[in-house]
Amino acid sequence: MPIVSNASHIGIQKSDKNSADTTVNENIKKARRAMYSLMGTGLHGENGLDSKTSISLIRTYILPILTYGLEILLPKGKILNNISIQYKKWIKQILSLNSNVADSAVYTLSGLLPIEAEIHVKAINLFGNISRANCDSIEWRLAERQLQIKPHNSCSWFIEVKELCLKYEINDLYAYLNNPLSKFQWKKLVKSKIHDYWISKITDESKGYSTLKFMDHKYNIGSVHPLAISVNANLKDIRKIPVRLKISTGNYILQTHKASFSKNNYISPTCKLCGKADETVEHFILLCEKLEETRIPLLSKILDNGSLILAKVATSFPIDLIQLIINPFCYVDINANRAVFEETSNILEPLCRQLLYNMHNKRYALLANIDKQGSRKSNF
Repeated sequence: MPIVSNASHIGIQKSDKNSADTTVNENIKKARRAMYSLMGTGLHGENGLDSKTSISLIRTYILPILTYGLEILLPKGKILNNISIQYKKWIKQILSLNSNVADSAVYTLSGLLPIEAEIHVKAINLFGNISRANCDSIEWRLAERQLQIKPHNSCSWFIEVKELCLKYEINDLYAYLNNPLSKFQWKKLVKSKIHDYWISKITDESKGYSTLKFMDHKYNIGSVHPLAISVNANLKDIRKIPVRLKISTGNYILQTHKASFSKNNYISPTCKLCGKADETVEHFILLCEKLEETRIPLLSKILDNGSLILAKVATSFPIDLIQLIINPFCYVDINANRAVFEETSNILEPLCRQLLYNMHNKRYALLANIDKQGSRKSNF
C-alpha cells in the first residue's frame, strides 16, 4: 500500500502534520468553488442580487461548506484567522464594501455571526447530541471519562468544548451529561448564550471606531441591517446600496481621507468642487455649493417626512440632520415602535438613499469635468 501524508475521511482531511490546517484550506477551496457556481445567479456584490438575498445564499450554501468538520478539529490561532479573513472578505465583496471596513460593521450590516462563533455553535451542539445518547454508547462513556479525569490543559476534544462553554457561561458540562436537556432546550440555551456574548463583543468593538460614528450599533444576529435592504427588488434600487453603506461605515473617499493618507501634505483636503472648505462628509452632504441643486429638492422632502415620522418617537436628545440622512435608524427601534420603524424603512430611508446616490453621481460627474479641464490646460 502507498504511504501518503494526507488522506480524506468523510470529507475531513487527515494529515501527519496538521489536520485542522489541511481541512481549513480544503474547505476554503470548496467554498470558493461554490461561490463561483452561484455567480451566475447574481451572487457577486455590486450590480448583482440585493444584499438580503446574497447573505441568505451565503448562510445556506457557503457557510456549511466552509465550516464542515471544523466542530471536530476546532481550529485556533493562525488557522482560525485564515478562514476568518476569507469569510470576512467574501461578505465585504457581497456588500460592495472596501477591504479596510471595520469587521464589526460587516457583522452588524450582514447579521451574520463570526466564523469562530459558527464553529463553536456546531461543537457545543455536537456535545449536546452526545449527552442525549444512550449511557452505554461509546461516545457517552468517553465523554464521562474525559470530563472526569482530564486536566484543563489537555488536548482532549471534550476539554476544549468545556473551555468553550465556560467562555459562554455554560457551566458544569458533567451535570448536563448526567441530566441532559432536550434537543430544543439545549439548542435554545446555546443560541442565547453565544448570541449574547457576540452581540456584546461586536457592539463594544463598533463603538470604538471613529469611522462608525453614524452607525446605530444595533447588532441583530440573523437579520440584515435595514440600511442594506433594498425597498424594491429592482436593479436601480440595488445600485444605490453600495454608496449608502460606504458613507455609513465611513469608507466613502473624500478629499479629507485622501489628505490624511498623503505624505508631506501632497494632497489638499479642500473640496475640489467649491474650493471653500475641507471636504468632510458634512460638507459633502449639506454645505457644498456646487451640489446645491441636487441637494435641495430631496432634502426638503427628508425634512418634511422626517419631522412627521420622528414626532411619533419620544427622544431625549436632539435630531442631528447629518445623522438622519446617513442613518435614520439611529432614532427608531423596531421593538419599541414597529409602525414608526416601517415608515422609516418605506418612506424616509428611500429618500435619504436617493439623495446620497444623486449627490455621489453629481460629485463624480463634476470631478470628471475638472480633470478633463486640467488635462487640456496641461496639453497647452
